[in-house]
Parts: sequence; structure tokens; C-alpha cells
Amino acid sequence: MDEYEIIHLLTAAAGRLPHGYSPIGDDVAVLPSSPGKLVLKSDMLVGRTDVPPGMTWRQAGRKAVAMCVSDFASKGVSPQALMVSLGIPRALKDQDIRAMARGFRDGMTEWGLYLVGGDTNEADDVMIDCILAGFTDRIVERRGASPGELVVVTGEFGTTSAGLKILLEKARATPGFRRIALENVYRPSPRLKLGLTLRDHLSSAMDSSDGLAICLHTLAEASKVGVRIDRLPYSRRYLERFASENHYRVDELVLYGGEEYEIVGTVPKNKITEAEAAARALGSELIVIGETTGESGTVTANDRSIEKRGWIQLG
Repeated sequence: MDEYEIIHLLTAAAGRLPHGYSPIGDDVAVLPSSPGKLVLKSDMLVGRTDVPPGMTWRQAGRKAVAMCVSDFASKGVSPQALMVSLGIPRALKDQDIRAMARGFRDGMTEWGLYLVGGDTNEADDVMIDCILAGFTDRIVERRGASPGELVVVTGEFGTTSAGLKILLEKARATPGFRRIALENVYRPSPRLKLGLTLRDHLSSAMDSSDGLAICLHTLAEASKVGVRIDRLPYSRRYLERFASENHYRVDELVLYGGEEYEIVGTVPKNKITEAEAAARALGSELIVIGETTGESGTVTANDRSIEKRGWIQLG
């Protein structure tokens, strides 16, 4: 499949664009303007590092979109338009490229996006670079927290890390937990609706895909506060047994695994009741895991320092 055939395939997957958008195929993409700020996000998926064993190319295509959507979710911004640039090895089969296009379409349908353009090129490995665009009047920045606020997350951690251990290290798991863990790996679920709902309650926030520990350090540094963690957010029903049977530490799985695509943020105490109610109204959960302190840049749990490490490219 050559460049023009791939472009035709993606254009067909995009469907018809609404009035005000330029058709795909011009030198630039045009979006109808909206009031407020233009918000952009770029994220790259690389086959060797971001597509684990057993993931289909359709799932990889959807994941590439999900990676960007998760960042929009943490900022409380609704994405509008998607651009996709592909690096394709010559040996990749046409059926794999078609599956990838179906994955893009899955993501566009799931999160209400319009594909407006992109690029294709030959590469030594599969590379999918997605760019999202949207408009808003404000975003939730990484800075903005003050001492004495609550540290919150939008879901449990460690299960995706366990899934990667199952795939990459042949870790043992009960059939039920194995299914859940692999579903987390193959089908990440960014919290877009929840992020949009929580926007006016959060004082700071970021996407958690690089790991909970890195998020806590990043938010602490950006806001010049400390973070004290009182509880680790994980499923005691499954993860403790998994860790014990495979000689892993639960805190390692929870803090340093990455790939969860949750939101990590801070909420002033006078807003937490309303924020929790807003999450419940969506069938979701907002988990309070600790509090910000005046000890700038420190991150601790049970009086122990939490290391700043996780998934770091080229680290």
C-alpha cells in the first residue's frame, strides 16, 4: 500500500467533515474558529516501545488517539479535531494498515473527533503521531495547588502494570484478574467526561500515563508544594495476591508502573464534596489519596520519600 492509498484509506475512515472544515488533502487543515483559547496536543506511539505483545494494530491505532485524549481529559478540555502522521515500515501488511485505520476510527467515534489531515512516510518502525486540537476558555494547569488541598485520582493504579508484567515477564495471575489487567493494557480508557466535569473543581491536574510517582512529583514541583500520601489507590482484592504470588511489591506496581491514563490532581477541601458527587453522577469515582503540604517539592507516603521515577523515554 503506497502513500496515496494510505491517505485515501484514512480519508475514507474519517467520513464527511462538518461545514467550516477544509477537506483532507490540501496543504493545511482549516478548523472553524471558536471563542477562547486554541489547545493543541501531540503524542507519538512507536511500535517497539508502545505496542506490547498481543496488541492488535486496531488496538494500537485506538491507543494512539487515547494517549492524546487523556491529556485533554486532565486539562478539562473537549478535543475537536485530530491529525495523524504515520511512519510505516515497507514490510507492514496492508491488512495491518487497514486495522490501524479502524482503530483511529474507533477513537474518533468514541471521543467525538474529526480527522482533518496528517502525513505518511516510510520508517524502520511503526510510528503514529497524533495531534489533537480543541477550544476552551480555560484549562487546569499542572501548577495551581496550594498547601492544605486534597490530592485525588480518578481510578486505581497498578492493574495495568500487572498486565504488562503478565505479557512481558510471564507473571502468573488468576483468570479473572488476567482478563482485567490485559483489558487495561489493550484498551486504555482516558477519563474525558470526568475531566470535563471536574474542571471547575480541580486546582491542578495532569495525565498519569507516565506513572503515579512522577505525577505527584511533577505537580508538587509545578505548584511549589509538598505531597503527603495517606493511601495508595489500588484493588486490594486482586493486586496484593498478584504481587505476593509473583514476588512483586505492591507499592512498586502502583507508584511506578505507568500506562493508567487516569487524572491525578488537587482539589480544595471546600470543593471535594461537590467534586465527588459530580464523579458519582457519571458512575465514576474520585479517590482522595493524600494532601498537599508547605514542604515544597517533597513527596512522601507513610513518612517515606517516594522516588521520582516511572516511565521515562530514553531514561
